[in-house]
Amino acid sequence: MSLLSLRAVALGIGIALACPAAALAQTPPNPPAQAPAVQPVNVEIIVLHATNEGTGIDPKIGKMPELGQPPFSSYNSYKLLDRSKLPLTKGNAQTTTLPNQRVMAVTLKDVIEPKKKDEVRKFVLSASIQRPDKGKSFLPLLEVNAKAGETLFVAGQSYKGGILVIGIKVLP
Repeated sequence: MSLLSLRAVALGIGIALACPAAALAQTPPNPPAQAPAVQPVNVEIIVLHATNEGTGIDPKIGKMPELGQPPFSSYNSYKLLDRSKLPLTKGNAQTTTLPNQRVMAVTLKDVIEPKKKDEVRKFVLSASIQRPDKGKSFLPLLEVNAKAGETLFVAGQSYKGGILVIGIKVLP
């Protein structure tokens, strides 16, 4: 090999050692940081039948002061029709069939972690109620922020001489 060829080889080796691009190409890149997974959340669905039959509040409902305040105070009787729990994972809807055969879907959209010491975690929920024939929705889509233990209400569907009142509560 000529002296010029040896210099070129040496120069090439020096460039390869000084520039680790070749070495970087063989090292796998670090995976992007992922946000922590949102833990599953349980919600309680309470289905009440509100009428003006004068029978008061069903003791199985338990303490629910909202029923004595407007707009719920316009009914003097509440009967518990159903109480169930739904496990929610982020982005996956869970459904339940209501007494009027409509289907309610509830989805955990997100969890908002507190930014300050005096704030609490909030859960972004969406709910919709569809007719069984896939026709017009009673409640196309409702999205709310809820705190654990707080009951949110959806009401107004006619049912057997009264209305349905549906409570959705994120369980602590």
